[in-house]
Amino acid sequence: MGNQQTARQFSAKDIAVLVKLSGKSEDEIGQWYKDFHIESDETDRMNKRQFQLYYTKLKKNPKLEQITDHIFRAFDTDHSGTIDFSEFLLAYIATSTGTKRQKFEYAFEVFDINDNDRIEKKEAEKILNIICRIVGLPEEDAKIYTETLMLSFDANQDKVLTKSEFIDGCLLDATLAKIADPFDF
Repeated sequence: MGNQQTARQFSAKDIAVLVKLSGKSEDEIGQWYKDFHIESDETDRMNKRQFQLYYTKLKKNPKLEQITDHIFRAFDTDHSGTIDFSEFLLAYIATSTGTKRQKFEYAFEVFDINDNDRIEKKEAEKILNIICRIVGLPEEDAKIYTETLMLSFDANQDKVLTKSEFIDGCLLDATLAKIADPFDF
């Protein structure tokens, strides 16, 4: 990959997998890794605070700091409390350029604050409040979006949203999907 630190960090197989899954070239992955390595204080793992700074810088939106705790949780797929480069790259690509389904799979993880594989109304309201603040909408709008989301997506009417209900709902309702996407401001 041209970057010796990257070559030492990843095997040829790792690089091939990252290239295939991300759709990025080896050189692009090498540059992202170099930046990630520097921003992680050369540990190649980011804690929540490092991630907040790096993510808001990448997205060029300082208001995102309000939701990065939840995005961090979604990206930390091994639940280690830190994010390595592979976790970061695959999640970032999926939420930036991936399919709608991929984005909503990660969005579900953002909304599922207590990590019980369901979105409860209070979780939806908390995330939608943050999203509305970021985009400059009043708190009352967040309450309306929460009610509408829970009523519209809850196919079995059990007052919680499963992953499939959330994803299917987002795929079917473009208006609610837009406000429920924490990665696209």
